[in-house]
Amino acid sequence: MIPYIAKWFTGGGPFMWAILAVLAFAAAVAIERIIFYYIICRDRGTMIVARVAKCLNNGEADKALQIATGAAPVAVLIRTAVERFNAGMEVSEIQEGIEETAIKELPRYSNRLNYLVLFANIATLLGLLGTITGLQLAFSSLGSVEASKKATMLATGISELMVCTAFGLMVAIPSMVAYTVLHNKQTRLTRDLDESVVKLMNYLRKKRPQ
Repeated sequence: MIPYIAKWFTGGGPFMWAILAVLAFAAAVAIERIIFYYIICRDRGTMIVARVAKCLNNGEADKALQIATGAAPVAVLIRTAVERFNAGMEVSEIQEGIEETAIKELPRYSNRLNYLVLFANIATLLGLLGTITGLQLAFSSLGSVEASKKATMLATGISELMVCTAFGLMVAIPSMVAYTVLHNKQTRLTRDLDESVVKLMNYLRKKRPQ
């Protein structure tokens, strides 16, 4: 199996290595985003807010702050609000702190995600470019071949060079699928963050009226 794959790969020409590099970068971005979305951001913000509100109702301010630990953007925003609330700040000051923190935290949801679309396009174009340059070489070499062998040589060359286009598509399609799945996850996380912040601020306004 491995010798067949190696033969298939080398038959696609030098651009196969460029497409392979694109595949490596796309895989790295996808894995990083999967870890961020599904592990670091696994806790729903609305659930964190509910637990924080319960602790604050029981007068357990320190415990509420411990609940809002974590590296996820929603956890950071909630922690900022709880810290300011525990410090005795007004609701308007808490809101300002959340807005300042959100400027830095919200872009983390979309970091590097658009690279998957870029890599998909690059892989497709590299596959096409590899095939075109390979065909140019194949046609240019026909002049030195006997007429009876030209058709066979050309068919063999085209068959091999189409491998480059196929490999480009094999990289591009999973990249686009990964982008769609991860983009939908990002949208859900952003919606959860917005909902969580609104619920927390409404709770704090009732807890500490202006």
